[in-house]
Amino acid sequence: MQKTLLLCLVLFTGLSGLFGQNMYEAQTELYRVLSSVSPEHARETAAAADALARLYNEYFRFDLDTLPSRMNVRIFADRADFDRHLNRIIGETRNEPVYLHFTDHARSELVGFVMDDFEQFRASLTHQSVIQFMRAFVQNPPLWLREGFAVYFEDSYYDPDRGEAVFRANTAWLETLQSLITGSGPVMPLAEVLSADVSSARAQLDTFYPQTWGMITFLTGSEDRQHNRMLWDAIAALEPQASLQENINLIHRRVLRWVDTDKLITDFSEFVIGMRSFRQLVEQGIEYYGRGEYESAEAQFRHAIRLRDDNHVPYYYIGLILYNQGDFDRADEYYRVALERGAPEALVFFARGVNAFANDMFDDAVQFLERASDRDPAAFGDRAEQLITRIGN
Repeated sequence: MQKTLLLCLVLFTGLSGLFGQNMYEAQTELYRVLSSVSPEHARETAAAADALARLYNEYFRFDLDTLPSRMNVRIFADRADFDRHLNRIIGETRNEPVYLHFTDHARSELVGFVMDDFEQFRASLTHQSVIQFMRAFVQNPPLWLREGFAVYFEDSYYDPDRGEAVFRANTAWLETLQSLITGSGPVMPLAEVLSADVSSARAQLDTFYPQTWGMITFLTGSEDRQHNRMLWDAIAALEPQASLQENINLIHRRVLRWVDTDKLITDFSEFVIGMRSFRQLVEQGIEYYGRGEYESAEAQFRHAIRLRDDNHVPYYYIGLILYNQGDFDRADEYYRVALERGAPEALVFFARGVNAFANDMFDDAVQFLERASDRDPAAFGDRAEQLITRIGN
């Protein structure tokens, strides 16, 4: 396959009669994308898929030259066309994107439709694309690797401005896993997790998914290199054409038989209990802020931003911290970012007004306070008027 990225966009009309819509095609080195949304959507989806695949391969280290053909992605603008396509191929449909795997790589494809909830659509498509990527090189990887990595990468995304995929940690299962480990729910024994097949995983979805996500997160993030090596050795042990059971046996024979499972379980439990989700970090930060422990609060909020840089709450609170520390210019920068991330306008304008007043920028203060009052007079009208009156005097 070519070593340079190819983005070749053409109008694909051959399927219009079958699906009721024109399909647009875009190709990269690794993907062939068909989209009924628009030519631009096909091109952007192809670029995103290619960039994400290269992010995945920083972990898997598959030889991309061995890919038998481009991976197929098909996105419908209309849910009805998606349903018709799946019914024609597998006799049923799905509520989210799905990867259809066949022994013939050229027939396999990731199929989706544009969902109203964009974040759910993005996460589901990313989840399935991880499975597609793995199975393009290894027909039957063990489920703990396949599903664990799929959930691990689920919050990662493509940044079109940078032209690259960005890893973002997914902690959605963290609190559930912490509850399992501390004894409030059933836990699948390690041996069962590592040897699970489809039926056993489905029978215990509520425990299988958090544990497999936790295993991948632990094995990639542990400071103990022996744990890291276990994961890389497990991936290296896989045989492309082996059955699921054969690959499970290969990992056990070549990797797990040398692992101290008691230490692995202990270290895993301690690692997970020590983690914090975005929600936990924000709540802890707010608690520190309320006690006036600004350095500790800021540390929590900055950690939260590393997990989710698209949420306004940590930025807003860092702005408050900087204001309380007298760093008014930087406080205003964080308030502006909070506004860009979706913070309530009235709340941010009031904070910026108070900040500008403290910074002796009285004209700016009045403008911000008036905006806050206009947008939410019940919450900020009286307070804004009192401060504006002080400025006038």
